[in-house]
Amino acid sequence: MSVSRQSNSVADGDAPLESIVDDAIAQSENGRVSLRALLRAWDDRSYGPLFIVLGFVGGTPLAVIPGAAAVVGVVIAILALQMALGLNHPWLPDIALKQSISEEKLREVRRKMDKPLRFIDHLITERWTWAAGEAMRRAAAIFVTALGILMIPFDAVPFAVAAPAWTIVLFGVAITARDGLVMSLALAGCLAVGFIAVRAF
Repeated sequence: MSVSRQSNSVADGDAPLESIVDDAIAQSENGRVSLRALLRAWDDRSYGPLFIVLGFVGGTPLAVIPGAAAVVGVVIAILALQMALGLNHPWLPDIALKQSISEEKLREVRRKMDKPLRFIDHLITERWTWAAGEAMRRAAAIFVTALGILMIPFDAVPFAVAAPAWTIVLFGVAITARDGLVMSLALAGCLAVGFIAVRAF
């Protein structure tokens, strides 16, 4: 997949999460937004929103089907490995890139999530650049790969998969907002998940 670099509001350090949804809505063509358009809009931060969404799905009752969280973990690991290898944008098969969501549905999500997103955006910003630079992003990708793999055995233990899944969400927020403080919190969470894994398995 080739995605051209462009200036967009995801770079807005004041409201990075709100900008994710706003940029998505702005990509609407004929009332629908494709995954290809989303990745183009999110540019070099496209891994962040994907980790947020997939981690959220894997760590909540949305993944109620047995084994669903494990499958999400595999997808996360594949994406994170691409990031660790230095790909600016994740490679996805064309059939996945063609998947789309209606603009109306996105606007509905934007309305429902307005207050939570605004609250979180007040807490995050571009800071501690030493902990959110390229080297740390590569390191984060390696940790997210490991967390995605850990979601497989954790999925067999009731509610346990929430630990790696929500740590992945933290990494996604840190990557999207380029927030070094959140990156540090995610790294601490990763260590905690590692400790749990060693004790449990």
